[in-house]
Amino acid sequence: MASAQILKIKDIEIHALQWGNPKGLPVLALHGWLDNAASFTHLAPLLEHCNVIAVDLPGHGLSGHWSDFHHYHMWAGVEDVELILDALGWQTCHLLGHSMGAVIATLYAATFPKRLSSLTLIEAIGPMAGTLDEAPQRLAEAIISMKSHNAQQKPKPSLQSFIDTRLNGPLKLSPQSAALLMKRSVIETDEGFCWSNDKRLKYTSMMRLPEPLVGAFIKSIECPVLGVFASDGLFTEERLKARWDQLTCANSLYWYKGGHHLHLDGDVHTISHTIGGFLAGIKSDL
Repeated sequence: MASAQILKIKDIEIHALQWGNPKGLPVLALHGWLDNAASFTHLAPLLEHCNVIAVDLPGHGLSGHWSDFHHYHMWAGVEDVELILDALGWQTCHLLGHSMGAVIATLYAATFPKRLSSLTLIEAIGPMAGTLDEAPQRLAEAIISMKSHNAQQKPKPSLQSFIDTRLNGPLKLSPQSAALLMKRSVIETDEGFCWSNDKRLKYTSMMRLPEPLVGAFIKSIECPVLGVFASDGLFTEERLKARWDQLTCANSLYWYKGGHHLHLDGDVHTISHTIGGFLAGIKSDL
């Protein structure tokens, strides 16, 4: 059973869920885009000897939203993680990320290498890259979208309507997992049920890092890295190889079935055994 926690960074509340032994190995878990801390409900309890804290990242789930005219940049998540670790009082930790969370975790591991004991990446390594030619148009689109921003969310008649919308999205998700995530991403108001996530999360990002810069971050990671990817997910082995081969630290890579959310809908017991064994090996080396 998870326990709820609330942290504070930059004047907003960060809500979190904690599983396991509070004196165990410190593991900070970062969820994917438009998901929340409940994404780790199945995996976290199986990581024995660990103190897993999964946060709702800013603008997601129950956590606060940034003030007006603030943007949700992937690289800004690096600062968020740094401040979350400070709020937790953790000098070092094992960092685990899924999808967007793995993107942020990749950038963080390169930026603050001495603060991580290990890095576990589920279904992503680094952010989606952009080209130099597209940069001006992308910046214009992002600024225009922010000028017309309206924070008000359109209510729907029921929680189930949000679950159905998620099930009809591009990423495969079981009804049970969709319900699990939506219960933490939807709030009930006098007008009906509303999405709690910040609408700005769906806006065009102002800039995408060019591939050579993404590679520079990957090459700067020092801690051991574990990759857990779905054979029926967003990556092929060929697509992943170009980035994975740039790691200069100790690393291992595993493929399982289960779709992009394999840590929710896949063989979670096997995945937890892989991650748990990896973390135990790091512990024995410290």
